[in-house]
This record gives sequence, C-alpha cells and structure tokens, in this order.
Amino acid sequence: MKKSLKFAIGALVFIGLLAIGFLVFNNYAEKKIRASLETSLKKVNASFEKVDVKVLNRKAEIFQPEFRFKGKVLKVDTIEIDNIHLWDYLTKKNLIIGDLNISNPVIKIYNLPPDDQSDTIPKKPEKETEFKNEVLLKRVKIIGGSFEIFEKDSSQHRLFTSLKKLRMENVHINARTVKESVPFDYELIRMYCDSLFYDLDDRHTMTASTFEMDNFDILTTDFRIIPKYSRAEHQKTIRVEKDRYNLKIDTIRLNNFNWNVDKDTMEITNSFTEIRGGDFRIYRDKLQPDDPSIKPMYSKTIRELPIKLGIDSVRVSHVYLRYEEKVRQGREPGLVEFSGLNGTIYHLSNIGMGRKAFPETHVIAHANLMKQAPVSMDLKFNIADKSDRFEVSGSMNDLQASQINNFLEPAMNVKAEGVIQSMNYYFAGNAYQAQGNMKVAYEDFKVEVLKKDGSEKNKIVSALANLIVKNKALSEKADYKSIEVQRDRSKSFWNYLWTCIKNGALKTFL
Repeated sequence: MKKSLKFAIGALVFIGLLAIGFLVFNNYAEKKIRASLETSLKKVNASFEKVDVKVLNRKAEIFQPEFRFKGKVLKVDTIEIDNIHLWDYLTKKNLIIGDLNISNPVIKIYNLPPDDQSDTIPKKPEKETEFKNEVLLKRVKIIGGSFEIFEKDSSQHRLFTSLKKLRMENVHINARTVKESVPFDYELIRMYCDSLFYDLDDRHTMTASTFEMDNFDILTTDFRIIPKYSRAEHQKTIRVEKDRYNLKIDTIRLNNFNWNVDKDTMEITNSFTEIRGGDFRIYRDKLQPDDPSIKPMYSKTIRELPIKLGIDSVRVSHVYLRYEEKVRQGREPGLVEFSGLNGTIYHLSNIGMGRKAFPETHVIAHANLMKQAPVSMDLKFNIADKSDRFEVSGSMNDLQASQINNFLEPAMNVKAEGVIQSMNYYFAGNAYQAQGNMKVAYEDFKVEVLKKDGSEKNKIVSALANLIVKNKALSEKADYKSIEVQRDRSKSFWNYLWTCIKNGALKTFL
C-alpha cells in the first residue's frame, strides 16, 4: 500500500512538474514568438493594435497592422498565422507555417514627390545583412481587400481593383528569392477580382467586370476601353488628329500564361490567347491638323517594346469593327464597318530575335464588309527584320456599290452605282514603298460626283467621269494591274494598305 501510495504521489509530482515545465516552455515560446513578431514590425516602424500568440494552438495573430514605404500604404484587418512548426523556428530559426490567412488588405500606392513620402520602413544600410532563414508558407489565403494606385491628387485613382479571394501554395522565401524582383517562389496561385479600373490615358479609361487567374490560365470578362468625352468634347482635348476608341470585349482568355523579370526587363509568354465577342468603334475627325510624327510599322513596334513578349497564337472571333471619319464640316462622317470578324495571329514574339529560324508573324482574317461583302486578308511580316518587310494579300466579293456610299459620299464627295463582283490583291513592301498587283471585276459601275455641299450631283463632272470609267468589265475579262506606292510615313499601316488598294482600284476603273 505504501509503495502504491509513493508511486502515485511520485507520478502526480512528475506530472505536475511536467505540466509546470510545459507551461513555462509554453510561456517562454509564446513570449519569444511574440517578441520576434513585434520586433520585426517595429523594425519597419509598422503600427499595429496587438500581437496574440497561442503556442498550444500553434497560432499567432496580428491585429490592424499598417505599413508605409515610399508612397505605398498597406493596411490589413488581421493576419492569422496557423500551424507554426515550433521546433524548426526555435532550433534553426526557419519559419514553416501551415496556413497564413490575411483579411481585407488595402494596398494604396501614391505617386508623390520624394519630399511628400512618409515612410515607416527605413532606408537600407549600405551593408545589407544576408537573409539566412528559410520561410515556407504551405498555404496562403487572402479574403477581400483592394489594390489602388493614385496620381498626385490622392482622390483620383489611376488603378483600382477589388480582390475577392487569393490562394497560393508552397510559397518559399530564402536568400536567393529575396534578391529577385518577385521575392518568393510559389507552386500554385488562384485569384479572383470582381472589378478592375485603369486610367488608360487623358481620353480613355479601361475597365473589366471580372479577372480570374487559375495558376497559368487567365480569364477576363466584360473588358472595356471607354472614352471620357463625347465626340465634340474629344476634339477640344487634342491639337492633332487622334482616334477616339470605344471597345467592348465579352471574354479574353490566356492559356499557359507566365511572366518573369530578368535584368529589369519583364518577359511575358503564353501559348494561346482568345478574344471572343467584341465591339470596336473608332472615330477620327480629320478637320484637326495631321499628326506629322512617324508611325512605325507593326514589326518595329513589337521589336522595340520595353518588355519581352512571346505569344504563340491569338484567336479573335465574333467581332464587330466600325470606323468613322469626319472629313467635311457640317457633313456626317464616312462609315466603314466589318461584321463577323474572325481571325488568327501566329507567332507574336520579340524573344530570341537573333536566331536564324526566328518565326514569321502571320495574320489571317475574314469578315463581311458593310454587312454584305465577304472580305479576307493574309498578312505576313518578320519582327526581327529591321527593314520591316511585309507581304499582304486579300480578296472581296459581291459588293453592291451602294453599300460603300456611306463612306464615299461624306469622305470623297462621290456616289457609286453597280456591282464589284470580285477584287483580289497582293502587295509586298517595307516601311517606305510597296509594289504589287490587283484585279477588280465589276459591272454597270457608275459614279456621281457631288457638289461641294453633297446635296445633288454635279451633272457635267459626273458625265465626264463616267466616260472614262471602263464599264461592264466582267470577271473573265478582268486582269491584274501592277501597282507601286510610296508610303506616307506619318500615316498608319492601314492607311498604307488603303492607299495601295485605292491606287489599284483607280488604275482598274480608269
């Protein structure tokens, strides 16, 4: 009995001592982790409400932390650290965390002059201490929050996005990653934003209803470029001709999207981009003075981008394109529209341009001109070729001349009748000149040259014009005409192509 009692008392004492020891260890560990977190926060002069550590639950919470650094502000409701691997931290100073949960972070970036920037994070000393620890965050979850960029006027957003949720897995931070532009590695990321706003330029904004990222795939819905001003007000904001854009795209999908930063240069790659369901309206008032600046060819523009770009293919489907051009005061603008626009772009890249087998960019497109005539275009150019050579060919069929009077009457003071049965063209050139040929088959084609006010036809000039038009040309009699065009380098590539086609048509008709 005495032995049993002694054993029982001894066991109780041992358990008591063990409990006391555990409580002491628990208290020590909690204080050590809390002190470490508070010290880290104080090093960057971050404000916070409190830090709570519960070792038994392997959990820590930071309430209401706030950071300021070089015009950047980060405010968070709570940061919750769960499933802390205590042994690794206490023995090796390595931080392994099962779950990091962040609630409602608000990130604000202000483009302020240096004197106006209040920092909580001090400048780094000349000799930086090496990051020796390993950090592994097995699961990171962010719920709610926003990301905002402001101009000098802090009430005006340059960018705003509302974050619904973000999830990352196996986030690694070590001595190597902290030297990179993105100071961590990760194996999985999923993100969902339910609104996006970007102040694109002085005359347009960009918005999207949703933005989703599922690891290497991205989906954006209801993407828009919206003009800030009416057509009349737009003209008051410019000194030379500038297009007014109004764009809506139902969905944009990017597959196998990836990006990295190498030597301060961003590189973006993806295997496939799909743009589906679009309405693009362009308005230009040519009553403004011309913009005399040189417009580069597409090959040069992509070649000299400030980022590295590698897109295998882009598919565009179910797009409506409308171009309006106001040429005369008091007259309606000329109108050209393409419906049912579908096309594919292959090899859109400026990566590795020095290699011999650098792929050619190839654009194939089909649409209906003025909702009636089938048109096609095939364009090829080499982004690595500094002479900016290109080849373009295309066709059009069954266009009633009356369908293009919406453009001819206000823009060229001409009205047409008859049918263009077919048109085929081929041009090759560079940034300065192009040569090629064109064949047009038409029947009963007549023109009316209108008076200056466009109210009625000028009978004498119209009669003279029709005398020199080769009327009743049929498909089997039509032949190719050689064309040479000198490019006006202050105009776009599309103006260049239009000049080639216009000169070919005039040579055919006359």
